[in-house]
Amino acid sequence: LAKYYGCGLVAPAELNGLRVVDLGCGSGRDCYVMAQLVGAKGHVTGVDMTDEQLDVAKAHMQWHAEKFGYANTTFVKGFIERLQDVGLEDESTDLIISNCVINLSPDKEAVLREAYRVLKPGGELYFSDVYAD
Repeated sequence: LAKYYGCGLVAPAELNGLRVVDLGCGSGRDCYVMAQLVGAKGHVTGVDMTDEQLDVAKAHMQWHAEKFGYANTTFVKGFIERLQDVGLEDESTDLIISNCVINLSPDKEAVLREAYRVLKPGGELYFSDVYAD
């Protein structure tokens, strides 16, 4: 692991079979950790706005699929304020994670509104971030 820019991955204890979205997935590190925790019946979608980060994330998809015997990750380019633009449907997600990214958004209210929209009833948002006033 050459570079790591996060604050720390946070997630609930039971993840098997969940559909997870990572807001601001960067190089995909947290997505690949979550992919193993959700197992073959779960799925992780990483959303990032930069081609460079997504290229790094996608470069490791085949290795993870071969190593663990299943492919359950998707990486999409888009803005975390506009999840509808990347095809995330209403009430389609069990868990949203974000590791030190929401603070970078110029419209945090839109991020939270979109998170609420895509979460299933009872779904959760877990994030670690930096805030200052």
